[in-house]
Amino acid sequence: MTLLGRYVREARDAPTLSRDYLRAEANAYLQLRSFFRVWDELADDSRNKTEWNNFAKYVLKEVQQMAKEIKENE
Repeated sequence: MTLLGRYVREARDAPTLSRDYLRAEANAYLQLRSFFRVWDELADDSRNKTEWNNFAKYVLKEVQQMAKEIKENE
């Protein structure tokens, strides 16, 4: 289980709009934000079509894994 899955599960289990719920939601957002920052930096390093396609495949696989974690923990 990833941290994202953990935070989604914690938000699910906490009373709506409680401190624990808001903390878990904020932590999930921070996890996603860090991924977006890294992907943005990596995208800048893609110099040609092949590198860009490989990068896109990598990111899409990561997004699929995150979606799976979210679905399993909601």
